[in-house]
Amino acid sequence: MLEISRDNITTDRVRNYTKEERFIKLPIIHYLDLLGVEPIKSQVALINAINSPDYRFVVCALSRRQGKTYISNIIGQLVALVPNVNVLIMSPNYALSQISFDLQRNLIRHFDLEVARDNAKDKIIELTNGSTIRMGSVNQVDSTVGRSYDLIIFDEAALGDSGKDAFNVALRPTLDKPQSKCIFISTPRGRNNWFSEFYQRGFSDEYDNWVSIRASYHENPRFSEKDIADAKSGMSKAEFSQEYLADFNTFEGQVWDFNYEECVANLEELETSKFEVFAGLDVGYRDPTAFCVIGYDWDSEKYYVLEEYMEAEKTTEQHAVVIQGLIDKWDIDAIYIDSAAQQMRFDLAQEYDISTINATKSVLDGIASVATIIDNDRLIVDQRCKDTLMSLDAYQWNPNVNLITEKPVHNLASHMADALRYALYTFVASEITF
Repeated sequence: MLEISRDNITTDRVRNYTKEERFIKLPIIHYLDLLGVEPIKSQVALINAINSPDYRFVVCALSRRQGKTYISNIIGQLVALVPNVNVLIMSPNYALSQISFDLQRNLIRHFDLEVARDNAKDKIIELTNGSTIRMGSVNQVDSTVGRSYDLIIFDEAALGDSGKDAFNVALRPTLDKPQSKCIFISTPRGRNNWFSEFYQRGFSDEYDNWVSIRASYHENPRFSEKDIADAKSGMSKAEFSQEYLADFNTFEGQVWDFNYEECVANLEELETSKFEVFAGLDVGYRDPTAFCVIGYDWDSEKYYVLEEYMEAEKTTEQHAVVIQGLIDKWDIDAIYIDSAAQQMRFDLAQEYDISTINATKSVLDGIASVATIIDNDRLIVDQRCKDTLMSLDAYQWNPNVNLITEKPVHNLASHMADALRYALYTFVASEITF
């Protein structure tokens, strides 16, 4: 399967743009010939997309063994062979950036290129033509700003939670040259995250200078049936779909199997006067504070996520103003708060007259209780509640096999997921008790 969002990007051969039109000024086919590489269709699509004068941003969701890191590094080096060019290769962390750094060094040695500086500590290579190839990590993006880039490559983009902010706030302004471009390349990690959002831009008329490419293992002619059979037998169905089919709809280790097709709706006109309305509050300090408003319909026995709030690094007063506004808007009956956040609970009551109830916090029992609701399509989420939808998609089990007790990963998705769990599990438990 090979999906390309724009019709003018072909895959049968590398398109012969003129030197003035194309982004990669040196002939990439000759370069690949010298490496003994015959590009597969997904790689051809990437080359044609980055060379096209129509697009500045290329998003590639590629399965395993598509050579995505390799081909993007080749593109990066070819761009750097033009004098006085700056290339930045971003990874989720410095450990992964070492892969690209080693690839660049190997390519330099292969072609016996002249190097003015090779800084292994900071992972910067400067060629004698004045061009630089710099490695960066999303979690230390500030160290990469302060200069203009001709090309930025986000490798394994979906592995990091903060890639969107790193790009929009720190790196987008560094692409200030008219011909500068950016490649986002990764295997998908669910549908409700920044990489998936950027991928969808390639299909939107609003983002007409974006193009998206998705390819499964079928596009690699070097795969054998035995390889695929071994992979299927050695991993879960979700992991296989994610890694080999480049499927955005599954995510290995997902805690909840939420039905996005049936359970996401526009709830603006929903009649809630007969609902019992309650909320969940997960308190963060440096991490976000998450608050979700849920209405329970006694007749249909369904739960509706009506509204949400999630912000980091805000004062208690700022949170209280928003929470009070939601209480007034929805006539909230009860707020179930993280039982470990007693100072916040005290401050809300003492300073802002907002009463809360300690949530029942048994993590695994709470997850199981919410799973029962979700598995029976009894949780309906308003389409505007983006953080809730993201948490339902990206809340995942910790893959560490040495853990004595299974637990979820603490990441951006866990905050709203915890608020949702506090609300639903405590409400269900109190309903049973009543």
